[in-house]
Amino acid sequence: MPYNSVFALLFLYYAFEFKIPKHFWLILTVLAVTGLLAVLKPIEYFDYVQFAQIAVLFEAVRIFISAIKNKKYDAWIIVTGFMILFLFSLYDLLLDLNVIEPVNNIVNGYPFGFVGLIISASIYLARDFARVNRIILIKEQEAKEMEVAQRLLEAEDNRKAKELNEARDLQLSLLPRYITNLKNYDFCFDMHTASEVGGDYYDYFVSDNDTLTIVIGDATDHGMKAGMMVSIIKSLFLTLINDMPIKEFLNKCSRTIRQMKLKNLYMALMVLKIDNQRLYVSSAGIPPLLIYRKQKNVVEEYKIKGMPLGAVELFPYEILETELEVGDTVLLMTDGLPELFNKNNESFGYDAVKEIFLQSAADPVNEIVGKLFSAGERWLNGHKQTDDITLIAFRLKNGNS
Repeated sequence: MPYNSVFALLFLYYAFEFKIPKHFWLILTVLAVTGLLAVLKPIEYFDYVQFAQIAVLFEAVRIFISAIKNKKYDAWIIVTGFMILFLFSLYDLLLDLNVIEPVNNIVNGYPFGFVGLIISASIYLARDFARVNRIILIKEQEAKEMEVAQRLLEAEDNRKAKELNEARDLQLSLLPRYITNLKNYDFCFDMHTASEVGGDYYDYFVSDNDTLTIVIGDATDHGMKAGMMVSIIKSLFLTLINDMPIKEFLNKCSRTIRQMKLKNLYMALMVLKIDNQRLYVSSAGIPPLLIYRKQKNVVEEYKIKGMPLGAVELFPYEILETELEVGDTVLLMTDGLPELFNKNNESFGYDAVKEIFLQSAADPVNEIVGKLFSAGERWLNGHKQTDDITLIAFRLKNGNS
């Protein structure tokens, strides 16, 4: 059996990373049969062996053409070795057919051709080994570089996380300390922040004439920009609210923000002044005000239109005036709760807020706020909260003091 031809084809398949085709097994079978017959009767079956070798030659040529066409690495080296083997094999065939005379008394050229193939294969394997080593070294270098880059990225992430935590701490420090009552009202202020620094804000101020002012706000962005906007509004609120009516205060804030050229960064804000039992409210883009009227056992919704601060320099903000009676409860909120989205991308909704508020209106104000937050958590059901949620609830305990 002509093992050399079989191993030569297998080497070519391996060298050029070709899958062994089905017709190889047919060639192998023909080589095995003709080789066995040639051993039994060499002269009679010699030509059959040559036909089988021609089939091997055609398969080798097909592999060479495919390798060169697909630009296989160093294909020309293997092709050269097989060409040397082919030429010497052709030389032997022509000698056997008495077509030519021996050159330099060489009557068997096959060993020379086979040596040429071995040399070319050795060169190919050496170059391939070197190429693989280079690839391994490059991969190892890339892996080291990726590891360094990963460490740098982790360090950068840790730095940013630290900055965000510091920014969140700063943001929370701007909010007033926990209070439960002011004047003749029970109060509850609460905020559930999202995973990053948000833009929600609440505050209060008691003026020289004993008027209580409450604000609740929501910046139109998140992160450091929103934290910066909260700081700006905090400064303006503490500086101006004691000496300015609500409309003038809102327009002053809006002009200041526009003069700072913060581009697309705005602030929605609701300002509510409490003078004994009378409320004066204006809104710059904050959700509706809800008031539970105890005597009627209904929740009234007050929509007050207004542009967010920074959108325009001057806007005719509306002022809502209403009177509270003992037991009436007021709910202020940013859009974080009503626009809370679950995993199905469904929003919690304003109607759900009103319904829960009505059902719990007889409870202490802190329990009302707690039930609203709990309902929001059930709505999320493990889904990530993407916006801050701020709620303020207060109730008139007794009449004019």
